Amino acid sequence: MPQSENPRAPPPAVSGKFLKSATSENSKAATRSIENLVAKSPAAGSLEVWKSDVFDCVPLSGLRPIFVGGGLVLCSYIVHASVADEEGKWHLGAIATVMDDIGIAAILSEDGEYQITVDFSISFFSDAKIGDEVEIEAKIVDRRGSLTMVAVELRHRCTGRLVAVSRQWVSILRSFHRSNM
Repeated sequence: MPQSENPRAPPPAVSGKFLKSATSENSKAATRSIENLVAKSPAAGSLEVWKSDVFDCVPLSGLRPIFVGGGLVLCSYIVHASVADEEGKWHLGAIATVMDDIGIAAILSEDGEYQITVDFSISFFSDAKIGDEVEIEAKIVDRRGSLTMVAVELRHRCTGRLVAVSRQWVSILRSFHRSNM
């Protein structure tokens, strides 16, 4: 199927907004952010990670960015043993971590500023097992004042079957307020 007919395909490089965004500093920063998290993660499938200090990066091990720019991130991911439960299914907590991190990367690709999640909801539709390849798409869908909403979809690559959908509202992370209580 030609790329223009495939709704799951990344935007064409000649599309005005995406051409500009895909080469922008924000897009490069978002791509570097994803690549740095993946680089810190141990080898996919390694169970030694449970004894390490890089636990937060484990769910991102093996993640491959396909397109990053203009508030859109497309990635490919193969589920591995270190993110699976005892039945060999992708652990729901690991799915949530991936969705949160990729959602933040989508915003970073457009705004260039790190964000903090203030509201996060996920709906699960089917499971993914060790060895399954999934596609992850995150995109900005709304803005209200200092808040930005991003939607993330996870689908089986071969069948297009929906695994999970998330919606998260995020706010710009400018400084931390410490309570005097």
